[in-house]
Amino acid sequence: MEKTKIAILGFGSRGFTYANIIMENPEEMELVAVCEINPAKKPLILHNYHLEENHFFSDYREMLKKGKIADILIISTMDRDHHEQALAALEVGYDLLLEKPIATSRKDCQDILDKANQLKRKIAVCHVLRYTPFYQKLKEIISSGTIGEVVNLSQSENIGYYHYAHSYVRGNWRNEKTSGPIVLTKTCHDLDIIRWLIGKECTAISSFGSLSYFKPENAPKGSADYCYKCSLECPFNALPFYKKNPMWAMIFTLNPDVEAVLRDEKCSYGRCVYHSDNNVCDHQVVNLEFENKATAQLTLTAFSNEIHRNLKIHGTKGEIEGDMEKAEIIIRIFGKNPEIIDVSKLAEDFSGHAGGDKKMLIDFVRHLQAVKTGAVSESSIAGLTDINYSMESHFMAFDAEKSRLHGGKVISR
Repeated sequence: MEKTKIAILGFGSRGFTYANIIMENPEEMELVAVCEINPAKKPLILHNYHLEENHFFSDYREMLKKGKIADILIISTMDRDHHEQALAALEVGYDLLLEKPIATSRKDCQDILDKANQLKRKIAVCHVLRYTPFYQKLKEIISSGTIGEVVNLSQSENIGYYHYAHSYVRGNWRNEKTSGPIVLTKTCHDLDIIRWLIGKECTAISSFGSLSYFKPENAPKGSADYCYKCSLECPFNALPFYKKNPMWAMIFTLNPDVEAVLRDEKCSYGRCVYHSDNNVCDHQVVNLEFENKATAQLTLTAFSNEIHRNLKIHGTKGEIEGDMEKAEIIIRIFGKNPEIIDVSKLAEDFSGHAGGDKKMLIDFVRHLQAVKTGAVSESSIAGLTDINYSMESHFMAFDAEKSRLHGGKVISR
């Protein structure tokens, strides 16, 4: 079988993840080019992924001028760059693996969908939760009718206090003007999985939420603008956190001297969490009603000790309780003893979004190979996260944010 050639645009955390998956599957895929604007990453990328000098680009326009040099282009750049880059890549002839969110406005998302369908290109959106053993098992249970008809679903996205501080107070997703609302940039994953599990159209949305804590008026007395200047004991102190977890900052700065990074006041990772330029919500709820009158609720919060997703699903014959990080699903059929499913026994590899990253990329590669050989039609949907499926979660996120900004007004859809 001919290998699928893949190029990566944007070599942050996600770019590294996909590059490693490609290297682990040399019989099916090959990394042939990388585009990354940070020149400090170039030596590492060339060395680790065995690329020649002329296969590294610092401007995506220069790479696209070379024409279609790969079968798939992975776009894992910053959210606000997706629209321009995706449209240009589609014109060149690329099929895309596109990081979520698709784009940061309803119009920009629609532009990408329309262009892909017009040119008959495939786009898989990185809604990797659909590919995890945890959520696939939940979908299987629901589809089997074990708990009857789903009446209500509640999902919690517990971001983790340290993850929220890193990404949404100090990091690249901290400000809507340079990224987008958190209900889109973070929880379009969750809205997508809720929609997929219930399997019905969402007809109404309302939402409440705010940035309530990570702002100047809540700063402890005597705190400084930068952690290296502060003597207070604080769970959000950047110095001990990044010294313990150096890769969290290095993936964006590539400077192994963590102390120097955190003392550089041009770098946001050393900022006090109460004195940053962040403006995205630190907590939010989204209420959903579906065409069959089932209801769902999504809760996202910065105020959790650990990073984890958990949910509860209520059906007419029983209920399901699940925790993705614990890899546990409990089924309680009314009048019967509970059944506990150990999800860790359902697969061997749980790396990368609880096993979702690798399965998603391999599925997309194999689908395109099947199209190429004629095994499936050219018009077939490209896997579980085809853009024609994934778009709805983004529209749900935009409607949720519209509701939040209007005091929780119900948005009929």
